[in-house]
Amino acid sequence: MVITVGLLGNPNVGKTSLFNKLVGARQYVANWPGVTVTRIEGATTYKDYTLHFVDLPGVYSLTATSVDEKLTRDYLLFSPPNVTVVVIDSMSPEQGMFLLLEACELGLNVIAVFNAIDEAKKSGTKIDKSSLEKFLRAPVVLTSAHTGEGIEELKEKIVESFKRTTRPIVIDYGKETEEIIKEIEQCVEETFNKRFTAVKIIEGDKYARAFLKKDCPKDILETISQEIKTSIPLTKYEYITNVVQLSIQRTGEALTVTEALDHVLTHKYIGIPVFLSLIYMAFNFTFKVSEPLVGLLEYLFEKIADSVGSETILSSLISQGIINGVGSVLAFVPSIFALFFALGIMEESGYLPRIAFLVDKLMYSLRLTGRSFMTLLLGFGCNVSSVMAARGLSDERERVTTILVSPFISCSARIPVYLLIVNVAFSNHKAEAFFAIYALSLLLTALSSRIVNKVILKGESVPLVMELPRYRFPKLPNILTYVWNRGKHFLEKAGTIIFATSIVIWVLTYFPGRGDVDNSFVSMLGKFLQPLFAPLGFSWQIVSALIFGGVAKEVIVSSLSQFYGNVSNIHFDPLIGATLMTFILGYMPCFATLAAIKSETNSSKYTLFAVFYSLAISYLLSLVVYTTGRWIL
Repeated sequence: MVITVGLLGNPNVGKTSLFNKLVGARQYVANWPGVTVTRIEGATTYKDYTLHFVDLPGVYSLTATSVDEKLTRDYLLFSPPNVTVVVIDSMSPEQGMFLLLEACELGLNVIAVFNAIDEAKKSGTKIDKSSLEKFLRAPVVLTSAHTGEGIEELKEKIVESFKRTTRPIVIDYGKETEEIIKEIEQCVEETFNKRFTAVKIIEGDKYARAFLKKDCPKDILETISQEIKTSIPLTKYEYITNVVQLSIQRTGEALTVTEALDHVLTHKYIGIPVFLSLIYMAFNFTFKVSEPLVGLLEYLFEKIADSVGSETILSSLISQGIINGVGSVLAFVPSIFALFFALGIMEESGYLPRIAFLVDKLMYSLRLTGRSFMTLLLGFGCNVSSVMAARGLSDERERVTTILVSPFISCSARIPVYLLIVNVAFSNHKAEAFFAIYALSLLLTALSSRIVNKVILKGESVPLVMELPRYRFPKLPNILTYVWNRGKHFLEKAGTIIFATSIVIWVLTYFPGRGDVDNSFVSMLGKFLQPLFAPLGFSWQIVSALIFGGVAKEVIVSSLSQFYGNVSNIHFDPLIGATLMTFILGYMPCFATLAAIKSETNSSKYTLFAVFYSLAISYLLSLVVYTTGRWIL
């Protein structure tokens, strides 16, 4: 028999880690029907049952304000699982218990899971499980997604809850509020949970109002005063405070460590230099660790290509088109994985969310918030990810702005291109050049946000409210998972898009001159367009590579490698290197990102804006770099 189990919880409570402990590798990713937000599902067997888990997007409340929150709420409302596991942070349980009370109000068959119990024990926090079960009227399990404590007990509780539904707790909001709840319940469609819907309507959930009957008196909503509206969360938090006082004993020692670190890392003056220093160290680590491996891979691919030769069309296709074209990109895989390893340590330790808090004031001046910054950070992996993650932003103006500026974040596709240029043009200052282009990436993103908000989308930002996770010592398995989840995308592209494009480029490079690049179709195309880029000092080879790079940025490496015969034959002076890196930083998003922008904004106007704006600003910035550089040098 199959038991469907929904995993519900706030962001950063270890919900997904718990999911991985429960189902191991037996998981798959799918899209929610009708949208492209991913959901993770997996199954495991326990006794005679198949436990089918659905890891829901992390939310703070079942009041829907963003697409992610609406998906979570609608799933629980329209297709409730047999059992709903509400994951709560043992160290700071108040927000998670608020979500638990809402799940109870919805009539779900809930289990309260207090996660990170190992950290709670270390800090001296004592949780009285039987007391919590008494007040919450739901099974309580204490777990640790890190050590695996409580996992078997949770499976047992899921089976027990499936057989015997619990009686959810119902909060009494007082005489006046309860009367209005009952009035609104009379107007709610029969198919919905009347009390939950009535409470959400009082709280101001615009989506819940669609569940009212058409013949509902129009003035019924006018009876909801601000006092009644705020009384609902206040009553819940009063209840939670009492439960916590009676069931949980804290020493507060762990918070002291967190607060001490936060005092430095989120300080308005100290925090930014610390952030920049850590990023610089990450880049240095990337080059120092990966350089020997990159050199070894380049040497191996070059030797293999030489052994195949290029005397015939077939051997030229294999050696120059495939081995040289794809190999020149794959050689930078160690650098990409090393960079994600460094970023993974920052994320696993809990530092990255602090950056969102740190830059919130700066982002607010750009009419954005720290939430946007967290979304944009995903763009360091792939711009498509950040464009799609913007749907988690509740403010429409902020969402569209974040989508339009996302392509200016240097994604992993640009990394091999930067690495190639840095190796060729800045061999003695690799980390500094890499740091400079990433700093310029953030500045260009900020500048573009200001322009978009000033010219296209006008409005004020919604203040940032976010809960910062605790600092944790990073665990190697979690970091390796982080690295693989982001790096595999690069390998997949190398095996598909880059492979196919390399063959196309080889054909255009080989014909009609039968291997003479200077008399090839690529040469004709590059020389035709080269005058447009003459003010930037670009050769026809660079111009042709930039055209192919519109498909995917990594293709620029593959293209140059074929045009020059090999990576080792490529030469730029530092001025051309700096100008080219600046142009690549901003020039048009790749095809996949453009498709994501069109899908998320449902607007051809915004998609065209992303193309022409990025081309224009990249050209202007590159011209400034080249002209200034020539004047100085």
